[in-house]
Parts: sequence; C-alpha cells; structure tokens
Amino acid sequence: MGKSTEKKFFHYIKVGRVSRVRSLLEKHKSFHLTHITDHRGRTPLHVCCLVGENTVMRLLLKNGADVEAVDSRGNTPVYYALEYALASMRYSAFTDLIAPLLNIGKSHILDLKNKRRKTPRELLNQLQREFAKRWEETEDLKETKWGTDNCETRKREDDMEWERKLCFEAGQEDFAKYSQEDYTETINQETYDEWVERIIHERQRKLSAKQTTKTESKRKYQEQEQEEAKKKTRQLESEHEAFMTQMSLKYQKSKQAATLAEYEKRCCVAFNRNSTKRLKFIEVPWPCDGDTLKMINLVKIWSEGLKSLAEKKMFLKEQQIRWHPDRFLQRCGDRLDTEEREKIIEQVKTLSQEINSLLDEITA
Repeated sequence: MGKSTEKKFFHYIKVGRVSRVRSLLEKHKSFHLTHITDHRGRTPLHVCCLVGENTVMRLLLKNGADVEAVDSRGNTPVYYALEYALASMRYSAFTDLIAPLLNIGKSHILDLKNKRRKTPRELLNQLQREFAKRWEETEDLKETKWGTDNCETRKREDDMEWERKLCFEAGQEDFAKYSQEDYTETINQETYDEWVERIIHERQRKLSAKQTTKTESKRKYQEQEQEEAKKKTRQLESEHEAFMTQMSLKYQKSKQAATLAEYEKRCCVAFNRNSTKRLKFIEVPWPCDGDTLKMINLVKIWSEGLKSLAEKKMFLKEQQIRWHPDRFLQRCGDRLDTEEREKIIEQVKTLSQEINSLLDEITA
C-alpha cells in the first residue's frame, strides 16, 4: 500500500466510510494493520477509537488489528476510546466502543502506562465518576426548579478491577530407557541404513510428542483466555446495568417529587381562603387526571417514597383532612360550579374513602 493509499485509508476511517475501508482491506490483503501508522505513530485502530467510529473499529478487529499496539506517546487504542467517551459523555460509547476492545484484549491492557505514566484504568474510573456527577447535577437542577429540598445524592465510587491468573502447563517428555546391554546388542545387529532410519524415526517421534504437548498447552491456554474474557465482559455488563438501574431509580424518584410538588402548589392556590374563583371539576386540584383508582395509586406511590412509617402516616393524614367532604365544602363549597357541584362532591367522597382505607392498611 503506497503513501497516497494509506492517506486515503486513514481519511476513510476518520469520516466513517466503512465500505471504502472494507474495499481497501480486501484489495491489499498482504499488509498488516499494525505496520500502517500516521505521522504520530498511530495505527488505524488508534484513529477510529480517537474519533469514536465503532463500526470501523469492529471491521479492523475482524481483520486482525492489535488492541495492544502503542503509538509514539505510548497510548493504546482503548486509551483513546476512553478519552472519546469522556469527551462525548455518551453511555453508548462504553458498550459500542470500549467493551469490544476489553473483550479481545488481555487483562493487563487497562494497566499499560503511557509516556505520561497514565493508564486506561484511571480514565475508566474517571468516566464512571463523571457519569454519576453529571446525573446528580441534572437531578439537583430539576429539584431546584420544583422547589423541593428532599434530594438524596450518592456518588458511585466503585472501582472496576480485573485480575487474571495465567496458568501454564509444562509438558513432560517420556523417553524410552534401554539397558546398556540391550543397546549394545541392538547396535551390533543393525546395519548402517537401519541405524540411520531408526535415529530419524526416534527424532521424529520426540518432535511429534513435543509438538503435541505444546499444542495441548496452547489450546488450554486459549480456552482459559476466552473464559476469562467472557467473565470480564459479563462483569462489565452487569456493573453497567446496575449503574443504569440506579440512575433510572433516581430519575423516577425525582419525577415523583416533582409531581408531588406541583400537586401541593395547585392545592395551595385552589384552597386559598382569599380566592373567589369558581371551581369546575377540572379545576379542582385532584392528585392527577383520571378516575379514583389512578388518583389513589399516585397518593400511595408518594407515601411509599417517604423514609419512615411515621412520615407516611403524617402524609396520609394530611390528605385525609384535605379531602374530607366537610372540610372540602368548608374551604370552597361556595365556589363550586353549580352545574358540576354534585359531581365534584361525589368524587371528593370517593377519594376520601380510598384515603381512609389506605391509612387503615398501614396502621393495622
């Protein structure tokens, strides 16, 4: 591959032209991907990880790209992949770009130091902290908007560590032992041609036995490597899934806090003693739109989000007082729309009964 072709090759990688990259790989099958480097000593795999082209990366890995290759700065492809993930802050960068490299590479790839004494493991830990920090900042912003002070944050500081123990098996060669007497007798009876043939045969047998032992050891070593890689991938996927689940729970909790804050705000406005606004059915500050079952389910979810049983009881008692029919009519009975008055009162009675039942359940 000439210099101009190599330049095109790197350009196609940077812009994500997978079909062009595949075409050049098929056309120039004789070259090795590790031997092609740019002016900074970066291989094609380095470059596609640097720009986050995961599709091109998988194609290069399929064609034998070396995940442990280092450039002039001592950086590996996985180091650039982690730098890209930190810059883009996209969750998909882990599963699409980083995980395939770790799956193929050996365990020590995360601990290879570059010329600045930095390792990919340091970037991986930083990536986890940045994801957690970014999420917590978003949740803080949401709760500030809704005016709630019940935010509970926790940084995820679990460092992912991988340890691999390489087990090598040494083969033993069995050599036939002959007594000096038998050996002498054999020599005396053999012709020169027979002696040469026997020596060649014995040497071939020893070489064959040695090769068989090496092949078996290599096979077992490769099986161990594959099993360790699978375990490592499962561990990474499990930790990533647990992290995403934790973030999802935080989001749901923040969302519930926001809806509760909005509900309380509507109640303050609607039940204000100085208000003279006529209330239609849709203007009553129900917990949510929909039927009574949907409303009481939301009230139950709000109560379950509280820490202690005492807090749950206090919250439900507040709702019990708020939606007690007599209390409701005392607050805004004279402001109810004439045409929808009976419908509103009936809904208040039904909701009050359900809240009473819910309070009885947790006090039983």
